Amino acid sequence: MKKIILVLASLALVACSNENSQPDEPKAKKVAVESRGHDYNYDVVTSATTTTFGTHPEAKYTTAEKEARMFWSVQPPTGLIKGNYYKNENEFDGGNRGILELVTDDAGKLIHVEFNEMASANYYEPKYANASKRLSDYAFFQASNTRTDDTLVTWVNGITFLEGQMLAENRLDGNFETVKGSSTSARNGMMPLAEEMKDWVKKPFGFYYYGLAEPLGNGLTARLQVITEKGKLISVKYDEIFADQKQEITDPNLQAFYRQSKYFSLDYGKETADSFVKFADGVEKQVLKTQDLLAVPKQNTESFQNYEKLAQRIQMEMGK
Repeated sequence: MKKIILVLASLALVACSNENSQPDEPKAKKVAVESRGHDYNYDVVTSATTTTFGTHPEAKYTTAEKEARMFWSVQPPTGLIKGNYYKNENEFDGGNRGILELVTDDAGKLIHVEFNEMASANYYEPKYANASKRLSDYAFFQASNTRTDDTLVTWVNGITFLEGQMLAENRLDGNFETVKGSSTSARNGMMPLAEEMKDWVKKPFGFYYYGLAEPLGNGLTARLQVITEKGKLISVKYDEIFADQKQEITDPNLQAFYRQSKYFSLDYGKETADSFVKFADGVEKQVLKTQDLLAVPKQNTESFQNYEKLAQRIQMEMGK
């Protein structure tokens, strides 16, 4: 009788242990990736990883040491991209808004994949409420948290890695590898949107994309993205993106904004009273009204000259 009681007690302990235990983390493998002139070595997994959100472990590095170990790129693909355009967006994980844009060539092959995420309106860090996680300083905010000491990756690393896979494999559905420690937005935001779009890209919807990005030689890259619907201009987005390395930015007053864009950088916007946002929004408003990329009143500013240069080239492409 004593032996039976001991066995039952042992089984109860095992059951209790199994009930309270967490599922094992998926096994990670090392993957070397070259992207935009930088070599990355990622730990990647094929399923979701347990989030460390809200934790603040002991720091493993000084600020300088960590900065030297981490890298991510916010640079757009340079040159001209044009093709059939598709867009899908939705909220996930408590109000964060994911936006996935795709461009295909005439044969239906993916030639551009870009995911953006706007933080929720009630984001726990108020500064980033409704902010772009890709082109503000949000990734630096992540990098400053000690919970990224182990992974040494940010939101940007996880998303650009997934974008590269979709392009290389020319597919939107099925499972993908994701960067361990930076997989939540990729799996909960980007992949579900892509899955919904897998049949969309089999035929044109009547939307066409013209995207042009050119380095300006001063540590900035000018980017103009134009979308038409059955030949009518419906979206004109102009931005200037700061270099990934601060020393590449020739104006020392602007070096603090590296790996951000003029339009989405919260600190740059605050310092300049959102002058660039007003300029870019004004350009779009005027162009959509006139249906002419070059019908923007002349302005004696570098941003206007940069915009005009890109607009002239896209206007030529649209006329072909």
